[in-house]
Amino acid sequence: MQKLRIICLLIVSLLAVSPVGAVFAQEEPQYALKLTPADGIYSTVMVAGREKDIRVDLENIGDEAVTKIAIQAELPAGWTVKFDPPRMATLAAFDSERIYASVLVPEGFETGDYFVTLWAESDQASTEKVEMRVTVRRPETGESIEVRAIHPTVDAVAGNDFVYEIEFKYVADNILGDPRSFDIIPTAPQGWNVYLTPQFEKEKRISAIALKPGSVAFSDKTRVVAQAPFWPLPEPGEYKITLDIVSGDLKDVVELTARITAAYSLILSPAGERYNTNAKAGRDNYFSLMVGNLGTAPIDKITFSPDSPQGWSVKFSPEQVDSLEPFATQTIEMDISPPPETIAGDYIISVRASGVQKTSEKINIRVTVETPTVWGWVGVAIIAIVVVGLVVIFMRFSRR
Repeated sequence: MQKLRIICLLIVSLLAVSPVGAVFAQEEPQYALKLTPADGIYSTVMVAGREKDIRVDLENIGDEAVTKIAIQAELPAGWTVKFDPPRMATLAAFDSERIYASVLVPEGFETGDYFVTLWAESDQASTEKVEMRVTVRRPETGESIEVRAIHPTVDAVAGNDFVYEIEFKYVADNILGDPRSFDIIPTAPQGWNVYLTPQFEKEKRISAIALKPGSVAFSDKTRVVAQAPFWPLPEPGEYKITLDIVSGDLKDVVELTARITAAYSLILSPAGERYNTNAKAGRDNYFSLMVGNLGTAPIDKITFSPDSPQGWSVKFSPEQVDSLEPFATQTIEMDISPPPETIAGDYIISVRASGVQKTSEKINIRVTVETPTVWGWVGVAIIAIVVVGLVVIFMRFSRR
């Protein structure tokens, strides 16, 4: 009997580790569905009497396909909904499908907030219910004009164009009526130039636009170009531009912001436009530089750093420029002093200007070192002494 038990245990163990045992030990398939709003937004606005789509995404988050999927909805009384697609035969594992729920709010329905609940059911699994808040509004009546900027604030450096895009919504009772012309009147800071162009005709300038009535959405895009004065350049900061859209009693206004950002540009160059100079060894030699600010904002605490041959002395006067305004320049004196023993020839000194906000490009100055005149006379004297000595020696030896 004990032997039989041991044999049974061995058979069970073999089945557990064999492919057959693995089949028996395999886990049950997992079925799971998930329903979420397409844009992650759980609210929308609808107009009574008009149909609107609510978009949701259905995702199979299980590891097996699900079949015979139907979308369900709970709506306020009198509302209707149509689904696209209305049914799905199958949805593979880890796959998703966009569902469009076209909801119609009856005409004349009372305004306010309501809830639409959506979910999906299949043979294997169902989603949790998704509740969407719907704000119902009545259709607009009478004439109205509304304008808005797609990007109301634009950043740019002074001297560049500030370009905006605005769009309009003109509502009227008679959607088949004639277009209505609206004047567009810009108001900008003093010295600024503001003009409008059609969206795809940038070379054409306009001051009015004809809008078709009956639109319930923004359309008829128009470009607005604002240019800051070139001189004097405006300080960095925000500048307001307004556009009045007027036609008879109808009027709306949109505000645009031009935000000027600072541009920093620091230059360093020889004052005389020559990148070479002469110097005498052991003496002070002066060379003039010019530092300039070509940016749109001041540059502070400008200092100068040389890269010169070893043993040379290079000093600047002044050593620091506390602040340099836009388009201003200042002359800097550079004192170059090669050591007395410097051999005559050409040498290179590199100089760079550095401020808190900006550093200039490096410039190279060629310095031709000359021997001082006194050393020239000393050399002549030495040569003369050597020549005289040779003559004397020659004469003594020639007598013998």
